Amino acid sequence: MNILNYLILILAMWSWCVLFFWLIQKPVFGFLNKKSCTATITPQAISRVYLKGAVSDFIIASYLTAIPILTGLVHTLYPSFDLRWVLTPYSIIIGIAVGLICIGDTGLYAFWQSKIDASVFSYLRHPKGAFASVSYSYLAIAILSACIVAAIFACGWILIISEAQRHTLLAPLPTWQLAAAPILCILLLGCGFLIIRGLKIRPNNPSVVYFSPIPFFNHWALNPIYNMIYSLGTRNEFKGRFVAFDDKECSDLFTPLFPTDGSPQTKLLNTDRPNILTIVWESFGGKFCGAIGGKADVTPEFNRLAEDGILFTNCRASSFRTDRALPAIFCGLPAQPTTSIIRYTRKLANLPALPADLRDKGYDTVAVHGGDLTIMHKSDFYLSSGHTRIVAQKDLPKNLDEDKWGIHDAPVADWVYDEVMRLSEKRNPWLLSLQTLSSHEPFTVPYNRLPDPAENSMAYTDSAVGSLIDRLKQTPAWKNLLIVVVADHGLNLGEVSSIRDSFSHIPMLWTGGAVKEPMKIDTIMSQTDLAATLLGQLGLPHSHYPFSRDILADTYTVPSSFHTYPNGFLFTDSSGFTDFDNDSGMALYGSADANRERRGKAILQTLFRYLDKL
Repeated sequence: MNILNYLILILAMWSWCVLFFWLIQKPVFGFLNKKSCTATITPQAISRVYLKGAVSDFIIASYLTAIPILTGLVHTLYPSFDLRWVLTPYSIIIGIAVGLICIGDTGLYAFWQSKIDASVFSYLRHPKGAFASVSYSYLAIAILSACIVAAIFACGWILIISEAQRHTLLAPLPTWQLAAAPILCILLLGCGFLIIRGLKIRPNNPSVVYFSPIPFFNHWALNPIYNMIYSLGTRNEFKGRFVAFDDKECSDLFTPLFPTDGSPQTKLLNTDRPNILTIVWESFGGKFCGAIGGKADVTPEFNRLAEDGILFTNCRASSFRTDRALPAIFCGLPAQPTTSIIRYTRKLANLPALPADLRDKGYDTVAVHGGDLTIMHKSDFYLSSGHTRIVAQKDLPKNLDEDKWGIHDAPVADWVYDEVMRLSEKRNPWLLSLQTLSSHEPFTVPYNRLPDPAENSMAYTDSAVGSLIDRLKQTPAWKNLLIVVVADHGLNLGEVSSIRDSFSHIPMLWTGGAVKEPMKIDTIMSQTDLAATLLGQLGLPHSHYPFSRDILADTYTVPSSFHTYPNGFLFTDSSGFTDFDNDSGMALYGSADANRERRGKAILQTLFRYLDKL
């Protein structure tokens, strides 16, 4: 087989793989599960399903053609080696897997309302129970359908392989082709790797196809085999982890820390239904904020705004990463020290979420980020948490100033101003969630006021946030507007771990015309308490948030915070803080306290049990 036939073989197998998903898998899935869709299925929606889903289809085609690429190389170099010896059984095995996964995904979706993933294997350990809820006829139809789908896929490949073998010439290849064949093989494998990984900062993940607030369209677009492969690398990291006490002792320690009832004793707002702008500020640790004891000259705009708003001076971040912070802020969920819930897309929809609660009360909900929302499943999270529309870098004007992470905060803030004006003209109340990015490493910003790059990037975002708020003050929208500014986490630039208590300290500010009067609230609290505290001010229930407390309620009697880092936690209360390392089983840096340690362990045990059951 010469070089050209080698290339044609691989491209034909790759193309058939993609065409199979476009012509067989997606139409069958969409047709049989159309009743699961809560919206009208339009030609435009279908076209976006195919357009967005193509990425995951390309990824799987690249995965599955890796073996043919290597086999084709051997056959090219040694024509007597029959392609069919390897690729025919390989096609049959892959065809069976494709048939089972595609039909399993299509059949289970009506029951699960989520894509098939590795959790299906836990059911197959007990086949009698797994199949008890379906009839023999249903099971027979499913098996027959899987066989048909497997045959269609495998036959397509086998025909391509047989045709390639038929064109094989046993005569020796020219020297240049023998030398070029390994190079072509490397190029094909490299192209496949780039398709699988993607060209972005972080590798691709299933949320790369997510585009709609309607989950069905996202699930329709997502290749089921890709979701299965990806989920194999995200095994259940919650079951049986961090068990330190029996159930009663754990409950006795945990329950006083996390009351889910009570009424706020102080009214902070002028209205029960303000429009809400939430600004999640990248890496805005307390050391940059003069208003809560940090450097005075880094964020002068925030310091000024704090004089006219409600400043929470003793707030702690839930963790050290944005992927942990978003569920903490919007879902009231403490961060996990060994994993991140945001990776478990199937569980996200089961979390309580502030945007979803407000959406159910008639709010329009929008999430805005100047970067790539497919990184770390952010798009999936924002949609699952109740944002009906997400706006990312690709949706914003193309001529805006940007760096490697995306569009800088100042032009995004200008866009947000215009969006607030548009939203405020409507009758519905609204929530807009803005996630900043410019104060992220490597701290390259179009601004030059401070010599330290990290401080200068904070100052840049500070100027953008300050300008946005000052502009909003001059509009009629200000009167009914609540602006919540909160950091996602602190910033550690190589300092020793003994300052973790300082590192976890972050500012939170409520400002806007909806704020009743300026004040400082010095109560120890966590980032996770934002959801319940805000819902309490809106007169809405928050008992479905097991880890979020209304810090202004009469039931909040044990002020405390819980911060996690890689396999460790920091528990803080009025008596001090305990920094506990789970690897060594020891409290660090002289902060040992048996009571704080036990409370922190009880939170971890309760948290992981809760997440396991989601």
